[in-house]
Amino acid sequence: MSDKNGDARQHPRSEVLLKVEYPGYEDFLHDYTENISRGGTFVYSEREWHIGDRLRLTLSFPGLLRPIQLRGEVAWVRKEQDRGIGVRFLFDENPESERRLAELVQAIQRGESTALARRIRILVVEDNQFIQKLLRDGLDSLARKRLADSVTLIFREAANGFDGLELIGKEPVDLLVCDLYLPVLDGFELIRRTRQQFPKGKLPILAFSAGGPDAGRRALALGADIFLDKPLRLTKVFETICDLLRLGENSRPDRGPAGATA
Repeated sequence: MSDKNGDARQHPRSEVLLKVEYPGYEDFLHDYTENISRGGTFVYSEREWHIGDRLRLTLSFPGLLRPIQLRGEVAWVRKEQDRGIGVRFLFDENPESERRLAELVQAIQRGESTALARRIRILVVEDNQFIQKLLRDGLDSLARKRLADSVTLIFREAANGFDGLELIGKEPVDLLVCDLYLPVLDGFELIRRTRQQFPKGKLPILAFSAGGPDAGRRALALGADIFLDKPLRLTKVFETICDLLRLGENSRPDRGPAGATA
């Protein structure tokens, strides 16, 4: 894991605030099993550290509703390649933190909704990279503003219908968002083949295009749930997704982490 930010050191023995963010809950679980449960871990950092430096750490990862607060100290320093520090956790000073860590791990493994935000896996199939980025960044921003910490959006992207269909076969997907006019395999055929694998009600499909009403009617006839005209309005796309996935202001996790991929 690596540190994100923290207060500047005032003197070598001052307590430093350190925020540590894992890429995902899987990485946290692995580090807990291999290191944290044994009393320490390694943190990548470019800072200048000294053995014995006191730390106040916040451990988090995307979708964690309540980050973990820990105290620790620097046990050793690595200054060569992959600079960082070996941290020893001071569980004896705060036994409650060790208990909460163990409870969090158990809650994640059981898929309890009190620990994690709901993870929504959205596959965007669009050959225009600008539109891909617009959807990814815009929807993520709107989710953070309107749904707070209750939902985490995870995006996968494909530039043609064939690659999109392959991803659907390999990875869990909660929502397919696709253009209709795509290279290699167009969106109409992508929708038709997807519906062969996932009947309506199993995988929502939001289709969009500048093709007008005829394209929309054809997409809906093949199995799309919703059709939107280009140019897309992000707020409309977001509200449509919320309707399709039944997301609301008080949305909470309804699935465990099993099988989820980031």
